[in-house]
Amino acid sequence: MGKFKFSFFGLGMMVLVLTLGLKPVMAETFKLALPPGVKGLFSYEFEVLEMALEHADGDHSFEFTEIPGLTQFRVFKLLDDGEVSVTVNSYSKEREERFLQVNYPLTRGLLGHRVFLVNPDQAKVLAKVTSLAELKRFCIGFSNDWPDAKVFEDNGFCVVRAPRKQLFAMLEGNRFDLLASTVKQGKSELKLSKKNGFNFVLDTSVTVVYPYDFFFYVRKDDMVRHRILEQGLARAYVSGAFMEHFNSDPGIVAALEEARLSERKVFNIENDELGPENLNIAPLLWLEGNAY
Repeated sequence: MGKFKFSFFGLGMMVLVLTLGLKPVMAETFKLALPPGVKGLFSYEFEVLEMALEHADGDHSFEFTEIPGLTQFRVFKLLDDGEVSVTVNSYSKEREERFLQVNYPLTRGLLGHRVFLVNPDQAKVLAKVTSLAELKRFCIGFSNDWPDAKVFEDNGFCVVRAPRKQLFAMLEGNRFDLLASTVKQGKSELKLSKKNGFNFVLDTSVTVVYPYDFFFYVRKDDMVRHRILEQGLARAYVSGAFMEHFNSDPGIVAALEEARLSERKVFNIENDELGPENLNIAPLLWLEGNAY
């Protein structure tokens, strides 16, 4: 991905453009839905949404609804139908094309830092890896609904896809060598596996990094809410509020400390799945070393 010069001055100019271009609007309600029990996993992203609304012009509000049995497919249908007005989800080409994407990676690309759960004997082998070519000798397990599995396939990795609930048993049975996780969720995934009777370890020797993250999405024709979120996030960056929130969020702080990225071998790979909107995201908005 080609880099281009970008600074807080440039971001400030973007805020000015967004401010001039945004006509006075009625107070908008941003409705979001998730399955029961999932809200806590997205507390950081919800706080970013609230921050954006606070920094944007207008008096906007955020409503959250829990819907039993809600699937991603149903969430997207609700968004298409206007029953919800915003969703937070990991990037995919299909989502970028189907909806309007707000081009601010919500965890600054932390979602694109992959670590791995492994069987104890494989951890010793993985620790000896010194090159990307050596790492590609391992097969990596992904859930069927994780869009970034294709990123690994496009980069020449052996990828095994399966339903999420089968992945632990398949890793234990050596159906693949490594189970992909994020630095933010690796520890909780390990805890969940042990709760279910598996004896995995969280590898501490390698990390695979590529540009990938959660984004806000609104309906394709909802230019008003899209503009509000863009303006609010740009202002939050310029004011320092976004970075203050990022650097103090307990989940992110714990993830970065637990990952110990400076002590790992970091392998950067391309993300050919990124559409044109993502290619223009400023390097400033990604974690250092995650802007391509």
